[in-house]
Amino acid sequence: MATKIVVTIKKNLIQKYDQQFAQVEDLLHSLIQSDQKKGITTQLIYLDDSSTPVTEQDVKTAIDRLYTAHMPDYLLIFGAQDIVPFQHLENPLYTPQTDDDEFIPSDLPYACNSAYSTDCNSFTNPTRVVGRLADLPGKANFSYLKIIINNVIRSKPASSKFPSDYFAITASVWEKSSEQSISNIFGNIKMLLSSPPAKGKYSADQLRPIFHFFNCHGALNDANFYGQKGMSYPVAINTRDIDHMITFGTAVAAECCYGAQLLNPDEYGVSIASNYFANNALSFMGSSTISYGPADGQGLADLICQYFLINVNKGASAGRALLEARQKFLAESAPDLDPYELKTIAQFYLLGDPSVQIIRSAPTKNAYNTIENRRFNLFSRGTNIGAGISNTIKVNERPASSNYNEILSILQQEEFTDEATEIVFEVDSLKGDLLPKRLDIMGIASADSKVRFRVFQKEVYLKAPVRNIRTLVIKEINNQVLGWKIYVSR
Repeated sequence: MATKIVVTIKKNLIQKYDQQFAQVEDLLHSLIQSDQKKGITTQLIYLDDSSTPVTEQDVKTAIDRLYTAHMPDYLLIFGAQDIVPFQHLENPLYTPQTDDDEFIPSDLPYACNSAYSTDCNSFTNPTRVVGRLADLPGKANFSYLKIIINNVIRSKPASSKFPSDYFAITASVWEKSSEQSISNIFGNIKMLLSSPPAKGKYSADQLRPIFHFFNCHGALNDANFYGQKGMSYPVAINTRDIDHMITFGTAVAAECCYGAQLLNPDEYGVSIASNYFANNALSFMGSSTISYGPADGQGLADLICQYFLINVNKGASAGRALLEARQKFLAESAPDLDPYELKTIAQFYLLGDPSVQIIRSAPTKNAYNTIENRRFNLFSRGTNIGAGISNTIKVNERPASSNYNEILSILQQEEFTDEATEIVFEVDSLKGDLLPKRLDIMGIASADSKVRFRVFQKEVYLKAPVRNIRTLVIKEINNQVLGWKIYVSR
């Protein structure tokens, strides 16, 4: 039985790489041989017969069947979105005026046992270790492909002497939030840079650490991350700032909007994520769309990114680090996910081979600390977490609230006007009929009572290309406001 399966679509590889397709296969077979020397049995599986069209649903169904047949420890998706498609999930927050991501390109469904769906609610039960080793979208670039595969082949865990060393940039307006994240991950904030004044052209000494962290603005089809101070949005780092400057084996977590987007170089230049791999990074975890978090505290993108790096720091493989981060994020958000929590879990994904271990784990004599036992436990944990989370459903008509005056007071306090876009979500009880049980225990008599999230969105005016969205989420039940949160787009 394979402990790692590499899945890809042969028709798309042949069409893209043409006469170099045989060389692509040779590289993949070299990866399989190198895995064998590392104690990993790897199998390459084509999801098509090279002639028939392959839809997103076909790919999801095929991968589910492979998992049932092989129960692998790792799933490696090989190729960018023009080789193996992302699963496009419906963005619950979509509005043309503010969050204009109609769909979320996601690899989360490949990490879940649930059947094909476009509903984020279907994928709150991650159980699989998954990563995507992506070539450059668009025209074939075999040289790039050779670099990223050979880097996996020659990878080995680094010494644990590195964990307190890092390169990190935050937008100045989010400095307090980033200080908490960095302190949680590395135990100190002495190397955290704020933008402005930080604005690129970093030294080799600054970029040398193998852990990189960004809490900056990102933009669609843009090869920059941006800082912010007031209404100024300077470039914090450009994709070319890392050329020939970073250490082999670097791992990155980026909170930024579109931080892990994969761009066609002929149209937009090489994305920051892709260029990290061209410069010998091994893992990059980030978002495919507009991401969110608090300006000062911790939440959403802050949490998923710091959980990931903490797990990598402890010696987990990159794929397990993300799976454990997803499960922790969901467990702490449960049982009622607000729509921003739903979007966050869907949009963050891993670029790189999931079996790669960045940091050498501490030796242990614990007989239960086997990869088989870890995967069994993670499978059970993910299944249980998903069973305990109710669906969060967008309602077409905004239900009236007897808390109108209190809501109006919160809007005024948080500097929102009546013109702010409002969307209402209700928590359904389809998963295990949990909500009525909770209401009964709480002594709430009305069977029609629902947990509601009232979401107010507004865009702060700024210069393109950065989107600056500010949102207010008010949670209420049975004519009682339970609390509220403020999120801003990254």
